[in-house]
Amino acid sequence: MTAGPSDTSPFQLPPEFYDPEPSGGPQPPDRRNKLLLQGLGLVGVAVLSGLLFWAVQPSHVAGVAEAQAPQGVVAGKYTFVRVAGPATDANCAQHAFGKTQTFLQTHPCQQLVRSLYRTTTKDGTVAVVSVVDVKMPSADATQQLRTLTSQDNTGNITDLLKDGGVTATDMPTTDQLQDGGYASTTNGDVTTITLSACVGAHQDKAALKDISTDALGLTGK
Repeated sequence: MTAGPSDTSPFQLPPEFYDPEPSGGPQPPDRRNKLLLQGLGLVGVAVLSGLLFWAVQPSHVAGVAEAQAPQGVVAGKYTFVRVAGPATDANCAQHAFGKTQTFLQTHPCQQLVRSLYRTTTKDGTVAVVSVVDVKMPSADATQQLRTLTSQDNTGNITDLLKDGGVTATDMPTTDQLQDGGYASTTNGDVTTITLSACVGAHQDKAALKDISTDALGLTGK
């Protein structure tokens, strides 16, 4: 193929920038300098326009990260993937039931954060875990809440399966979650409560207790 002008020719200014040489001799230097500066100005505008076009493309907008697949969080033995939340609220009593609700009505919390995670055991069993962080006004109230929820038939914080509009079909029921593996801990003025249940499998309480205990490491993540 024979190269055309666009393949081999150097950049050329438009013809109007090249006035014919006057018969009396070369153009005055100030005239040539003026035309050269005008030409360089057009080149600068073209380059700047190209840079602006590139910058406003979606994949190059500053501060906007491209969507990525959910990343697993390793708390200890298990890898957890968030499937709902975090949902934040300041009214804990509104999202509790039983004696736990009564306690939170007389001892209002400062913040409630709830999430749902999914994990898979070595034998392929899928479990869903509710992680709840309750920030109380004092360390004493924090410990009282943990002691209360650790007892049977005292109620608990409502999980996002029931209270968060989660409509996925591959989930346990909220009753299975509330009756599944339980674990809790306190850290300063925060009580963390975890509940877990298997999806479409036998509810192995020992295994679920292990998962819930491991999921305590998800607090704050």
